[in-house]
Amino acid sequence: MNDPTIDYDQINALARQAFAHWGQARLAEAAAGYAAAITLVRESGLPAGADLHAQRAGVLDAWGQLDEAVAESELALGAEQARGGASDAAPAVKIARHFLADRLVRQGQAERALEVLAPSLAVLSDDWLLHMTQAEALSAAGRTDDARRAAEHAVAQAGSEAKRAQIAERLAAVLRR
Repeated sequence: MNDPTIDYDQINALARQAFAHWGQARLAEAAAGYAAAITLVRESGLPAGADLHAQRAGVLDAWGQLDEAVAESELALGAEQARGGASDAAPAVKIARHFLADRLVRQGQAERALEVLAPSLAVLSDDWLLHMTQAEALSAAGRTDDARRAAEHAVAQAGSEAKRAQIAERLAAVLRR
């Protein structure tokens, strides 16, 4: 049964409006809308909304607010991990780790990005997405040979020829070294 003190309709309306702003490249409005939805969730005593934090991180990233996007990505990962029974192999945790690590690399924190990826890589050793992100982090950390091996593994693990080509194009600089 729904708690009458929690206004789910308002939370959903704020999130939908923020998403619409994002789609129309009104990033300040989108970020503010997601922040309002997150605040309402928090004030309602609900568990952290991982999806709201992840979406706000995406908006902030698109807006060029990388430090804030990293902070929201950390909140998104924490919220995913807090979900009942979520493990490092859970798809949502893996995706949250990917986005956080990607942003950390672009922020100049390659070693920290590798630490973020490590728990999911330990249980998903053949995941192309994690290895692609790992290759970029290793490259940014100056670990050329390790980066090339991770890139080769990412390409090899992709599920289709089209995906292999896409990953190889993204990691072309790493693969050439």
